[in-house]
Amino acid sequence: MDQPTTTLDAQDLITRYKRKFHLAPSYPLSEAMVRQHWDLERQLARELLDSSRENRWDTFERAYTTLYSGCPWLNEAEDDAGTRDDDLDFRHFLTLLGGPQDVYEVGSGKARLLRYLARHGYRCVATEVTRERGERWIEEDPNITWRCCDGVNLARFEPANRYDSVISTHVIEHFHPEDVSLHMENVLAILKPGGRYVLNMPHKFAGPMDLSEVFGLDEPICMHLREYIWAETEALLRQAGFDRIEAVYVAPMALRRRWNLHFAGRGYLAYVRGVEAFLGRLPLTLKRKLGRVGQLYLFRPEVFMVARKPD
Repeated sequence: MDQPTTTLDAQDLITRYKRKFHLAPSYPLSEAMVRQHWDLERQLARELLDSSRENRWDTFERAYTTLYSGCPWLNEAEDDAGTRDDDLDFRHFLTLLGGPQDVYEVGSGKARLLRYLARHGYRCVATEVTRERGERWIEEDPNITWRCCDGVNLARFEPANRYDSVISTHVIEHFHPEDVSLHMENVLAILKPGGRYVLNMPHKFAGPMDLSEVFGLDEPICMHLREYIWAETEALLRQAGFDRIEAVYVAPMALRRRWNLHFAGRGYLAYVRGVEAFLGRLPLTLKRKLGRVGQLYLFRPEVFMVARKPD
């Protein structure tokens, strides 16, 4: 396989990798382990992109099972899991969702968000494409139910008009690009009339945000099969049948510790789309730099939206 064109020495590479994947500084990680992950993830990404609709779930389930079993430290060695503040990380979801209700999450991972919502009375369904990644992280909780799902054809697994809200956080960038529209149509189908789809994911201009970032690449070539911008995400949501689409702003963590600042609105969506159009005309290097410091002008490095199903 082609090797990355990085000038980092082994220790710098390990340091960047540990920071990216939240590994403890003392975790016994070697350069060989990092490159093992690099080779494996690029191979799996190509298999995912080459998959057909007919075999995609099998391919995705096999790929993610292979990834997390082949690189077990991704699941086992998080350094900051015990020091994260769930309220700081997730309290804006209480505003975005409204009061306790039935919530379905696509790609729950370790289910931190759902555990937080469950503590606030929400009735939650957690899902993952592979049990290697998800189910063992969900503690016994009467407000959380575990299910395995491909993340795309949701209406095959759930009844129509069932949920008040559907959530996906940093999931869509992992889907095959051909499946994103179908995923959104299925989200619409399982939502109640007036229900909300809350989604966020890395913004393309601040990326790449997958393993490619560790090696200094300009585009994602690993398990982020595509990274998106505001304009195309809004267009996909409208094409799927959503209306009342709003952009969400959540203040950076340093500010959030002092002031619970977050809001959502159509005016803010118009603003970030305007900023995005301006940045899109800039050279790649400058666009990346400005995208990554966008919080200085209320342009966070992620696409964060709320879209409603028509009543």
